[in-house]
Amino acid sequence: MIPVTPVTLLLVANTVAAVASTAFAVVGGVRPAALTASDPPTGGERFYGWMYAARGLPLGVAAGVVPLLWSGPATAAVLYAAAAAQVGDAAIGVARRKWTMIAGPLLLTAIHVATAVALR
Repeated sequence: MIPVTPVTLLLVANTVAAVASTAFAVVGGVRPAALTASDPPTGGERFYGWMYAARGLPLGVAAGVVPLLWSGPATAAVLYAAAAAQVGDAAIGVARRKWTMIAGPLLLTAIHVATAVALR
């Protein structure tokens, strides 16, 4: 059995955060109207959705998988990059005045940074 330590809890939280981020990236690419609440989505929204997916999918997978396999500076760098992307998402939420687009990414930012600090 895996011992329940603070680092183990951070790894679990980080994995859940990465899966959630990756899921939103998939939704953004496949159904951008689900994230923007406009139906039908405009050409710009579809374009943004694919751009979001192109960034979010590989970064989300890396943020979820890399900490489970390795620790150290390279892993911390991956997690800091994922955290920076989440800060950018929160900034978009501020510009749109959507609290769910602010709170979610900031929570994921905190989880990624805490995990990075624990694993470096």
